This record gives sequence, C-alpha cells and structure tokens, in this order.
Amino acid sequence: MHTQNKGFSLIEVLVGMTIGLLGIIVITQVFSVSEASKQTTTSGGDAQQNAALSMHTLERDIRMAGYGINSIASLSGCKINAYNSDRTPSSFDFILTAVVINQGVGNLPDTITTTYSNSSIVNSPASLTQAMPNPAAVYKVNNRFGFNEGDLIIAAEPGKECTLGQTSGVPGAPGNSDNVIHNSGNYTNPEGNNVPATFNKPGGVSNVPYTTSAKLYNIGPLPVSNIYSISNNALIATSNFTNVAETVADNVIDLQAQYGVDNNNDNAVDVYQTSADLDASGTVSGVEWSRVLSVRFGLVARSIKREPGCNVTTAVPSWQGGTFNNITANADWQCYRYRVFETTTTMRNLIWKPA
Repeated sequence: MHTQNKGFSLIEVLVGMTIGLLGIIVITQVFSVSEASKQTTTSGGDAQQNAALSMHTLERDIRMAGYGINSIASLSGCKINAYNSDRTPSSFDFILTAVVINQGVGNLPDTITTTYSNSSIVNSPASLTQAMPNPAAVYKVNNRFGFNEGDLIIAAEPGKECTLGQTSGVPGAPGNSDNVIHNSGNYTNPEGNNVPATFNKPGGVSNVPYTTSAKLYNIGPLPVSNIYSISNNALIATSNFTNVAETVADNVIDLQAQYGVDNNNDNAVDVYQTSADLDASGTVSGVEWSRVLSVRFGLVARSIKREPGCNVTTAVPSWQGGTFNNITANADWQCYRYRVFETTTTMRNLIWKPA
C-alpha cells in the first residue's frame, strides 16, 4: 500500500525563505528611509524650537532693559563696583546702562548684557543731600519714598565710578527719616525674617566719595543683569549678581548683535553699528548710551542630526547684519541643517524716559 508524504520539500522551504528575506530587506530599507526622514524633520523642528525660545527670552529681556536706571543720561555707562558674599567671586562689576553688546573676537559669538530694576514704585533716583565718604553706612537723601529693607541701591555721580549696596535699614524716628542705611549687618525681609545683607561688604565696596551731585537708584530687591552668551553649543544666561549660569536652549551655536543708534536726537534709529562709541573715541559717554534706541540681533540653531553626504548646507547662514562665519570653524559644518532667527527690539525704556 502506497503512503502519501505530506509537508514541504527542501526546495520549497528555500524558496520560501528567499522570498521572506527579500521582503525583510525591502521593509528594512523602507523603514530606514522613513526613519531618516523622520529624524531630519524632528531635528529640524527641534532647532527651530530652540531658536524661537532663545529669541523670545532675549527679546523679552531687551524690552525690559533700562527700566529704573534710565532717568539721567549723564550717569549712564559708569562702572558699578559690586559685592555679594553669596557669589563666587564675591567682588564684581558691571556697567550702569540698559544693554551692553560685547563683540566676539574675530568670528566668535557676541555677548549681550541686559540690566533693569524690578522696583514697582521708584522710577527716578533720589538726590543725596549730604556729601558721603565711601565707605559709609548711610546715604542721606531728599526723598526716601519706595526704599525698603533688602532693596539694592546704586550710588552714581557724573565722572565717578558707581557703587552697589543693599538697603539694610530705613529708620523712621525723627531726624533719621532721610537715612538709607546700607551696612554689613542684617535686615528684616518682607516675611519678617532677619537675614544678612549679602551685597554690603564689611569695610565698604569702594572708596569713591560722593557729593550732593550724586543720585541714589533703587533697583528693587531682585533686579536683573543677565549676560547672554554661547557656550558649548548652547545659549547661556549668566546673572551678574549671582554668577550662576543657566542654559536657555541647546544647539544654539552663534549670536550676533548690533546697536540701533539715534544720531540726531529725533528718537529714530539712523544707523546700526557694533559699537555704542559714536565718535570712535574709545570711551562711551552717558550721552552716547542714551542714543541707543534698539538692538538688532540674529542667532543660529543647528539640527542635532549629522546628515550623510555632508552637502545639505552649501552657503554660510546669514542675517541682516552679516554672515555667521563662526559656523565654518567646524570642519563638517555642511553636514548639518541650520535655522536663523533675527529681530530688532526697541528699547522702550530709553525712549519713554523722563525729560
């Protein structure tokens, strides 16, 4: 009796395996192409998002720049001698003006520093009514309205360096109602706690004496002085007051900026330039700082994906102020995709200043 065998022959199995392998190869190739396209799209979207976040953060700070320190043009531009015991290093300095652009050497990125008060009450500085040696623990002023314990204060006088301090007392007893005390002891914060005045250095920050021509700015308990820079392919914001750096956005690789300058006092920008030094004297005066009405800046974000073939970018990215030549320092810069964002931000606090 003949018995019929059931199943696949070896040839049939090999044919089936071959067809299956061909199917796997096709599917893998389709998936690879799809995944590469997805990664390109995703990394490009991430670059655009990083650039947009960086742009928003910078633009917001530049719009606020100058608030509370814009009253007297002749006082702009002085070097502020400062101290904070909670900072490393504890002694530091910065410039009394709304925005400072430091041009990068060669093709390196620029840095932008924005400074403004957060006081909600005082917009005009008080005048000193008595000459004060420095170091001194007390400033006598003509109007102490809005000064509270814990507020940071800046003493400024034309032709002299400025001094940062912290209000540690505003006594109300008769004969003391014009005193703004800034000693190195403690003060009572709004929560009622006794805390150290960390911005008041024992023995004083500097030995600059001030006369009755000096002004005292109240810049509030939490003023802002941020330095925006590019470091390790990221936009970094570093506080002058604490020297603490925070990452704003990754894969932002270049930042370039220019001042918008009013040359004829008509409150309109006449020229964009990299220096606020209008007469090229090497020293920027308070009047020159007051003529800076806007900041034009551009930044570049790079996609994280390195594209095969290295020919996705053939021209150096540019903006209205020029090209971002720092990008070409990377030998494989053409292997990446870039997103350029640029804007011009009006410095409203330098336009809406007291007459």
